[in-house]
Amino acid sequence: MDFFLPSEEVDDEAVLLLAASIAQAGMWTTPIPVDRETGIIMDGNHRARAAVLLGLHYLPCVLLGYRDPRVVVTHWRSGEPFCVDSIHSQILLHKKRFPYKTTRHLFAPALPETEIQLGMLRGTVQKP
Repeated sequence: MDFFLPSEEVDDEAVLLLAASIAQAGMWTTPIPVDRETGIIMDGNHRARAAVLLGLHYLPCVLLGYRDPRVVVTHWRSGEPFCVDSIHSQILLHKKRFPYKTTRHLFAPALPETEIQLGMLRGTVQKP
């Protein structure tokens, strides 16, 4: 998972609860949108951290780009447009994550749902 660059801090307790929920379901249902050029996690920093806790070797993703018209980024609290260049600057140049709940990413159309067994993502279950 070296390609992925977290974009925001996470709530550690929420990560633990999410990992437990995913483990109980035995399935990964929501892919993580990632900037195809940089590896920046657009949305799903909690899911990415939960994947590490679950020992997953593979991570279901949707590769997009910040310049893609289907991707809209806003400030979490105000809903105002968020400067995409500041995302690249903060994460790539300054090597810093944004605080928890800084950005909100909207995708049109909505991201697909998945049903992938965790064993497959751990590399322990053979594909049918």
